[in-house]
Amino acid sequence: MATQSRARRKSMEWLRRYLPLEVAGWIGELGAAAMAYSWTGSLAVAAVAATIGSSVGYYLPAYISAVRWGASVEQHRRWPSRAALSHLLALRSLTIEFGPAEVVDSLLVRPALIYSAPLMLDHVVLGWIVGGFIADVAFYVFAICSYERFKRLLAVRRLRAKEVEGEPVAAVAPA
Repeated sequence: MATQSRARRKSMEWLRRYLPLEVAGWIGELGAAAMAYSWTGSLAVAAVAATIGSSVGYYLPAYISAVRWGASVEQHRRWPSRAALSHLLALRSLTIEFGPAEVVDSLLVRPALIYSAPLMLDHVVLGWIVGGFIADVAFYVFAICSYERFKRLLAVRRLRAKEVEGEPVAAVAPA
């Protein structure tokens, strides 16, 4: 029973953390793929555009949120430029949490699936959706592992009122 409760808490934590980013990423991915495909008729160009659109859509709100929570860290008062430190902490956080996942996702998995899924399913839009979903599964395997392993190094809001197993619950509020 305790294992189910912990699994549920972790699932909800990941959902709160990643769902807003995922929605923004999907809008960027499908929008970029559709524009590129309508302009060129090339699935290869659409796959590259989808990968770039997904990254921009996903990381823009993630970066804004990380800067916002990084700015609230008390130790910033020692730095002459609090804003500069907030941006550096945000970059560090995003690199730690998403760096390995992004390398695998953007350089290999997502473009390959966004290109090949429409060919295998003989339907462009359905192929983009299925390919993107499978790519997301691979992405989150890496991202969640990094998040859980290096959570203390991330610029996240710490909810002080609640503690889970003696540690603060980390959450990034939707941007």
